Amino acid sequence: MTVPPFTNGDLEDGAASDSPERRSGFAEFFHTETAGAIVLLAATVLALALANSPMYSVMEAIFHTEIGFNVGQWEFSLSLLHWIDDGLMALFFFVVGLEIKREFIVGELAERRKATLPILAAVGGMLLPALVYIGFNVGGPGVRGWGVPMATDIAFALGILALLGSRVPLGLRVFLTALAIADDIGAILVIAVFYTAEVSLMWLGVVAMLFIVLVFFARRGVDSRWPYAIVGIALWAAMLASGVHATIAGVLVAFTIPATARLAPLDFTRRTRSALDDIDSAAVPGEHTLVDGSRVHVCTLIRRDALHTMAPLQRMESALHPWTTFVILPLFALGNAGVRLVGVDVGALLGSPVSLGIMFGLFVGKPVGIFAMTWLAVRFRVADLPEGVSWLHVVGAGILGGIGFTMSLFVANLAFAGGDQTAAAKVAILMASVVAGSAGYALLRLVLPPTDEAR
Repeated sequence: MTVPPFTNGDLEDGAASDSPERRSGFAEFFHTETAGAIVLLAATVLALALANSPMYSVMEAIFHTEIGFNVGQWEFSLSLLHWIDDGLMALFFFVVGLEIKREFIVGELAERRKATLPILAAVGGMLLPALVYIGFNVGGPGVRGWGVPMATDIAFALGILALLGSRVPLGLRVFLTALAIADDIGAILVIAVFYTAEVSLMWLGVVAMLFIVLVFFARRGVDSRWPYAIVGIALWAAMLASGVHATIAGVLVAFTIPATARLAPLDFTRRTRSALDDIDSAAVPGEHTLVDGSRVHVCTLIRRDALHTMAPLQRMESALHPWTTFVILPLFALGNAGVRLVGVDVGALLGSPVSLGIMFGLFVGKPVGIFAMTWLAVRFRVADLPEGVSWLHVVGAGILGGIGFTMSLFVANLAFAGGDQTAAAKVAILMASVVAGSAGYALLRLVLPPTDEAR
């Protein structure tokens, strides 16, 4: 589906990424992710503490409580943990899909040459970790977890960069963000293709029909979020029944959300000036409220026009991003990051092929794959390094790419059906992410200048 560009002023015609408007928008996103990383870290620490405390059995009972509803003879029920992993995480994937679509329209993936480098770097950062993992687990029962070390956690990676302050070049922040988004695309494809149970063609047909309905809405310029929400929920239920992981529904729905606004910016300013003149002409000095019905109507029209000046994609992303960052991901961490180590031989756990494959995949495979593919792309003039970014910066970004966490935990849940392998995977993910974050921070702190001249 061809999507026309945004009509918003600061994004019109693919505004340059180094414009003040683009910088302020990126800074807002960057700081939201940074704050989200702090909340996510707190939820992870709490999950680990509860899992190894007397509260463990209580938390297990809570997360495995069945929640559902029945209509006549039909009943639908999932455990609380499944509602989080299959339901709320579908909303997270919806926001990820919106971000991916935005990046391809007006972001760092919009221009082919600028998008080439982070995309190729992401490919290298996915393939090599998977190969490293397979090398440790080939022929063994844990080989199915090859997708676990492929993902990068954008919240934690950007959170580490934030600790370095203004010394970080904008080009490095943008490179790492674009790389992580391209990485998300790869993780979504891996989940959809390789971590899917038996597929029901009938339910996939229902998914296809509902997707066509959403495309029709977009083509007809439907601006309200409710038609997309209603059909999107039905598509999610059909995807859940099809055997393909239900979170993929979030990405499919996101790709249908219109990226153009109903009202162009200049039309909005012209109409608003006219409406404000009407209010000024009828205003009474000293009046503190709108008592005239016509002026109340005018204000209502201004508010409606302001809303329609933003594309539905922008409105939905802006409204949902805080919920996914500060509610959904912490709940996911609370339900999935806790590993009970009481009575467990941690040494044996960390020495298992699953753990070794994940740790070496994230901490070695990720940075080597990202750096190698970046070097090849620049060496053969396929792409250029961003302005102000050195090869040591790329090494640091590659190490930060080894922070897997959210996506890695998600894939681990799909790859392993509980037991020792799941515990080993979670411990390895947490260990590798801590080491990668610490090492990446230390290297970048060493090589980045201590002043603001990096900007």
